[in-house]
Amino acid sequence: MVRRLQGLTWLLSVAALTLLTGCFASELPPLEPPPALEKLLSVSDSAIPVRIQTEGFENRSLGSQYLFFIIPVTRVYAPTLATDLRTQLSIACGMRGYRCREEPTTTSQRVLEITVRDLNVDGYDLLVVRKPTSSVTIAARIVENGEVVRACEESYTATNTSHYAFAAELQHALGESLLHGSYRVLDCLGLKQTP
Repeated sequence: MVRRLQGLTWLLSVAALTLLTGCFASELPPLEPPPALEKLLSVSDSAIPVRIQTEGFENRSLGSQYLFFIIPVTRVYAPTLATDLRTQLSIACGMRGYRCREEPTTTSQRVLEITVRDLNVDGYDLLVVRKPTSSVTIAARIVENGEVVRACEESYTATNTSHYAFAAELQHALGESLLHGSYRVLDCLGLKQTP
């Protein structure tokens, strides 16, 4: 009986430790491009080659889902971050009259380089409601003939309250932070609206 009780205590301790250290993983699904994106890009006047760098973020925990605001239960991953950022950047560029292209065809072309510097995605349980939050820092440069013409770095935090803070809600917060972060770096670079 004592051995069974010790075994049960050990099992409960391991389960509690696992729960408290956030050993469970949650992968965010890819962002769906809005249906009107293709039409928006088809009427965009100028094409701009884009290089996106998200190395180190796709296979790394970006944050946690927290129970009672302090206990990390689940680690959050975004395995399709580069595609998600390209989608949101395409929307931001399209709203300014630009169409994103994959890679430059010549070295003399103007290229927009986008690098994710920092990214956090968290979901907080506030007892009655949940708070999905995502914050991103994006560095951007315009490079022409191998020379940096303009460079800047911008951050944006998206947060809201909802009934849940699971993958769908965290994905929405991630999409908002990437979209508004993209708008900010485009404004900072002077890519406002094509004439």
